[in-house]
Amino acid sequence: MRKIRYPKALRNALTASAVLAFACSLNAAKPDASAPTAKDDVKPATPAPATATAGARAKSPEAKPKKKEKGAKAAQRREAGQTLTDHLKTPPSISAKSTVKPEVNATAAKIDALVSAKLAAEKIQPNAEITDETFVRRIYLDIAGRVPTKAETETFLQSKETDKRAKLIDRLLASDGYVQNFFNFWADVLRVKTGILPGGQGRDTGNAYIKYVKDSLRVNKPYDRMVRELLTADGSSYENGAIGYYMRDYNMPLDNMAVTTQIFLGTQMVCAQCHNHPFDKWSQMDYYQMAAHSNGMTGVNNLANQADVERFMTTQGIKGEERRPMNKAITEIIFRLRFNHVYALDRTLRLPGDYQYKDAQPKAAIEPMIPASFSKDGKIAKEGEAPILAYSQWMTAKENPRFTLVVANRLWKKVFGMGVIDPVDELTDSTVPSNPQLMEFLEQTMKDVDYDMKSYLRILFNTKTYQRAAFGQDVELGAAYHFPGPLLRRMTAEQIWDSLVTLMKDNPDEASHDTYLETMRGLTRIEWMDRTVTALTPAELIEGAKKVSEYTKELTADVQAKTAALKESKDEEAIRAAKDAAKTQRAKIYAKADEIVFEEGFQKLAKLGQDDKAALAKKTDAQFANQVAEAVKHFGRVPTMEEAIGYVLKEQRDAVVNATKERREREMAEWRVTKGPSRQAFNAFADYRDRNMLRASDLRNPAPNGHFLRLYGQSDREVVDNANRDASVMQALTMMNGSLFRNLTSPYSVISRNMVKSANRDEVIDTVYLSLLSRKASQEEKAMLGPILEEGKGAEGRGDLLWTVLNTRQFLFIE
Repeated sequence: MRKIRYPKALRNALTASAVLAFACSLNAAKPDASAPTAKDDVKPATPAPATATAGARAKSPEAKPKKKEKGAKAAQRREAGQTLTDHLKTPPSISAKSTVKPEVNATAAKIDALVSAKLAAEKIQPNAEITDETFVRRIYLDIAGRVPTKAETETFLQSKETDKRAKLIDRLLASDGYVQNFFNFWADVLRVKTGILPGGQGRDTGNAYIKYVKDSLRVNKPYDRMVRELLTADGSSYENGAIGYYMRDYNMPLDNMAVTTQIFLGTQMVCAQCHNHPFDKWSQMDYYQMAAHSNGMTGVNNLANQADVERFMTTQGIKGEERRPMNKAITEIIFRLRFNHVYALDRTLRLPGDYQYKDAQPKAAIEPMIPASFSKDGKIAKEGEAPILAYSQWMTAKENPRFTLVVANRLWKKVFGMGVIDPVDELTDSTVPSNPQLMEFLEQTMKDVDYDMKSYLRILFNTKTYQRAAFGQDVELGAAYHFPGPLLRRMTAEQIWDSLVTLMKDNPDEASHDTYLETMRGLTRIEWMDRTVTALTPAELIEGAKKVSEYTKELTADVQAKTAALKESKDEEAIRAAKDAAKTQRAKIYAKADEIVFEEGFQKLAKLGQDDKAALAKKTDAQFANQVAEAVKHFGRVPTMEEAIGYVLKEQRDAVVNATKERREREMAEWRVTKGPSRQAFNAFADYRDRNMLRASDLRNPAPNGHFLRLYGQSDREVVDNANRDASVMQALTMMNGSLFRNLTSPYSVISRNMVKSANRDEVIDTVYLSLLSRKASQEEKAMLGPILEEGKGAEGRGDLLWTVLNTRQFLFIE
């Protein structure tokens, strides 16, 4: 086989017997000292006026405001009895757009010239240009996040077009594979999780956040626009998935500020949260002044009309012992709506009680301010506006000394394996890039493309620097690297997994329809429950709470009675009955709340829509009103909420079911699957493939402990960019054993079907090499692997051959 020189650190990692991973676990459920209490200064922020119409939103993404609240939605924005009447409007950039867009080849050539000049100054020879075989594999892994299929490799290698590399770059940047791969990249940076809070809580908001990031990549949303949307994200999960950015640090605004500066400004300020930074210029006052801009972005779990409900109970004389069960019942009613709302409040941030510096007193109120140690901008918040609006504009301005530099360098590292400044998120005033002229040009290029990430990446991928052989030697910690070629990199866990998906199923870049449906099902239910409970008056809600409270008492009494029976009897059936009653108590309470509270609210809204759809749209939302009206029309009556939700989702669900059925019928016909054992084997394979072999971005994020992805180093998403690429014995065992490899060698997988089509031994070996390494095997390699294929005889030999190549360093590394 071809010999490749791997860095010493990577060689050691590949032979390590075990990997111990210790992750920082953030207790996101515990608010920090800045979270509001009854004594905090809380008052409504005055929102910026909405200046764009719905039509303008569709035409100009930069002018797109968030939806204006009406009726019930306005009631959502309550905290301590205060109401905010509008969502924040994501503001436009305060920087002028570029008038001349960079030409790809000319800009790429300029980058090459700057790299070459530095190499010459350092007396370093650039690496040789890579072959088409190496290029096609590298570019698929770097853009689409997977190895190319055998057909994709052969199509590219057989092409005689002189610009075929540039055309392939364009095609991959426009593909769904780009969305899948770069979602994984940004999910690591933004710490995106399906269960967005500890214990897997906030799953619907987590799914909405995932959808937001994917949608942003799919439409190629400018990076600066996306950051402003994240920083100003408020409202509900079903309307604005970007609220996941704040829900990720639920009511911990000080911790969130540290993450914001690390991600978007490449600056580690977290030490200054508790004291002046010991190794940088940031003071604790600087930290609090910055944090004051986003301090009002608050997760809210109360009823939308909580203050009205409290006042109603007071006027009705419901207090003391009578009030406690009411409050408990209301908590149970809205339990499933938790962690789905973020709102902007005008909330004063105060210094901690143990503040020890002379520039302010402990617990002093802090005004939002850009610290003088960062820039001379000072006070940027406008009178009468939420300070986060001006902060988001300041953050993403082209004039910000770090914002553009950080994203330009972060994406350079994604492409080349190391930043011009590395680490990418530990900038200080003394930081010097390995190539200052190159870093300055990259920063300007990002500004010139107006933060169009695809345009920027297209330039990088078209450079000769990128298309040179990988550098396979060690780069010592702290040493400058001058890019004679990209660094030799081990695949990420997601790239390995997605490459296995490519070997198993056709259309590997296709997004999972089931994952999308799961997201929409959850968000639709949250939206309908939210709107229906908001439709109830305080009197109606309290009446429902009384019934839920009485039902809860009955359930509790039943559990207590069965538990008491355990003390007097050793009856196994009685013991099981008591345990079952305890386990199902909360589910029964939810069912009763659905029956009494949510169903009553839905019936009220549906009847309003039946009589006057326009009135329902005004009270809630036009799309919701249309959905309810369609459900009423379909059933010929006012349906239950469950019936209506089922109807709304039925069309999409049926389309997915029918498409799956048609695909399987077509496959059985093409692959000549007959009845009996053949049909059973096919069904087992198809079930496993369709349920498990999804792209990493469509699985739970991150995957659960013990999953292939986690064993291969997928980030736990607890801290920024926390993945690792170390090898372990468990990885080899996982590849060797279990259902994954068994299904990969099924006669119905893509790789198995291609091997069966091969005419002879050498063609089988070439098929595996073209599928995994994007090249044909050398004669020496065929001589070495031939006996493995022959000894196994048939399917077993092909499986042994596949397993052997899968576990080579050539497969696991991006040359």
